[in-house]
Amino acid sequence: MGTNEYYLKISRLTIDKLGVKLYDKVSAVVAELLANSYDADAEKVTIKVPLSCVLATKKDGKIIDKGYVIEIKDDGHGMTPIEASNFYLKVGRDRREHIEQGSKSRDKKRPVMGRKGIGKLAPFGICKKIEVISAGGKKTNNGYLVSHFIMDYDNIVADDESDVPLTVGSKDGTYSNEKGTTIKLYDFLKKLVPDKITFHRQLASRFVFAKPDFEIWVENTINDEKNKVERTEVAIRGETKIDLSERPITTEEGEKLEVKGWLAMAKVSYKNEEMSGVRIYARNKIVATTRDFEQPAGFTGEFTIRSYLVGEVYADWLDNDNGEDLIRSDRQGILWDSDYGRALREWGAKLIKEIGKLSTEPRRQNTREIFLTKSNFIELANTKFKDKAIVDTAIDLAKQIGGFAAEDELENKDYVDGLAQVILTVAPHKALIEAFEEFNIELGDGEITLASLSDIFTKSRVAEMASYSQIASERVKALEKLEHLINADKINENEFQELLEKAPWIIEPTWSVITKNESLRTFKTTFESYYNKKYNETIELAIGYQTKRPDFILISLGHTLHIVEIKPKDHIFNDDDFKRLINYYSAFNDFFVNHEELTKEFPNKFLISVITDSIKLKEPANNVSYKALQKENVLRQITWLNLLLKAKTAHKEFLKVKEKINEKKKGS
Repeated sequence: MGTNEYYLKISRLTIDKLGVKLYDKVSAVVAELLANSYDADAEKVTIKVPLSCVLATKKDGKIIDKGYVIEIKDDGHGMTPIEASNFYLKVGRDRREHIEQGSKSRDKKRPVMGRKGIGKLAPFGICKKIEVISAGGKKTNNGYLVSHFIMDYDNIVADDESDVPLTVGSKDGTYSNEKGTTIKLYDFLKKLVPDKITFHRQLASRFVFAKPDFEIWVENTINDEKNKVERTEVAIRGETKIDLSERPITTEEGEKLEVKGWLAMAKVSYKNEEMSGVRIYARNKIVATTRDFEQPAGFTGEFTIRSYLVGEVYADWLDNDNGEDLIRSDRQGILWDSDYGRALREWGAKLIKEIGKLSTEPRRQNTREIFLTKSNFIELANTKFKDKAIVDTAIDLAKQIGGFAAEDELENKDYVDGLAQVILTVAPHKALIEAFEEFNIELGDGEITLASLSDIFTKSRVAEMASYSQIASERVKALEKLEHLINADKINENEFQELLEKAPWIIEPTWSVITKNESLRTFKTTFESYYNKKYNETIELAIGYQTKRPDFILISLGHTLHIVEIKPKDHIFNDDDFKRLINYYSAFNDFFVNHEELTKEFPNKFLISVITDSIKLKEPANNVSYKALQKENVLRQITWLNLLLKAKTAHKEFLKVKEKINEKKKGS
């Protein structure tokens, strides 16, 4: 046992803020220790770690350690006990400012990565105990002198200001035949060690592997598999790559800042966090990652840039020895509002625009290919159409529209299938237009052939059938929705009003879509005002679906204004309802007489349809009036069941086809 005494001079608050709060990933912690090994002139570092493991569990609010150990061992110059006390254990000490250490490594003269002197605290983000065994100094006859101590988080944070005595290890004061440092981490918090590929990728993204004299090896303690960490490459679109060696940054004061590296667009959108965006390095270590150089939201091509922009920027001036400290404490961001940060942001914004232009067509080509593949469009077109010209038109249209598809939605099967069906519906019409254009050219030449006429008639028929099939599909869906609403315990009037807006033929099969023209809107507002003045009562009319429940829905058709009043399924239309209806009838009638110019589009006046299952009028006068209105064809009752049966009967051929399709699907 050695006789040296070790003290850590630090406040409890510093440990908490700089250790636990900044580092919570195993790879980030290991990277900080690797940086120390690099600064110690190590050529090889071996990390022993249990990959794909949770280091501790939690039960009843308590952390239960599972006995794992993470070990980082290097062959650097190590530390003697005196060096450990004077340098390593002084937290926050900038080594670059002290002549004993300086800004270059001791032997290899590497520009050191460390600066703030807090990397040693990083492990406290994942564990409570850090054991350091280091052999260094000049080699003696006995070997290299060993320093050995243990930092315990609970002991360190127990006191605010006083020096913290550390536990001295059994090897302290002994000698080792090999120099270097071994750091062991244990007594873990509940943290996950990722799988081999992810862990290697996380480490590789944090360092520049340009030097052949620094190797990182990872040994999985679960199965003893050992692999070297290699540089990870991102597949890029070569035509978008920009070499940064001739693109210096100019500050507001006109200072030229040298930059090396490259920017480009990736072939595919980001699949993992480590390779996403642009990695910015200083002194061979990552200092920031950005996807857009901190551009505000809303710039042109924002989604694409943030999903595909990749690159490596080497800018050692971000970490100059004598310059302003521009790097965040966790070395995962820079101070963008500093002079250099603003210059970097503006420089990046210009490059983003340039790369965006270079990538537009390649990206569309990529999106086009993805859409055609995922939708199986070529096979769909050949199956649906027998005419080769229509097939070719459909494929061309798919390529055009597919190139502008929403890239993030191409993984959504419903989105892809829906887009494909829209294109297949439109394709025959486009083919017909093209045929007419060709026919027009022939007409100008004065040489009209029978083949060209036949071609036009064929394409017209296909286009007609495509439109018809689309209408059929929409009507079947509307009927299914209607049946669902009617079979529910209670009619959802808002949903029915919305359905009626889209499918007025439910009330009368011959009706077309609701006309939302200005004449109806003017009618609505004028009539509501007129009714309010006449009866001192507010009435709500609706042309299209509105969130507020209307008293009536207006549908313009031909020479008649159709007015639909909806009553709940279990409601009995009574004398009070009829009295209000008489007021409505009287108001509409007077309105037509007094507003001839406004109502001239409806020479046959109006028809009121009341959707209700039951009518029970006790007052004889109301009964007489009701029957008189029916006889005049001004008022009619439609029950909910009759509404459904009538709509189904009118579209029975559509429903038969749907049933056959369902039977086929079940059979297959």
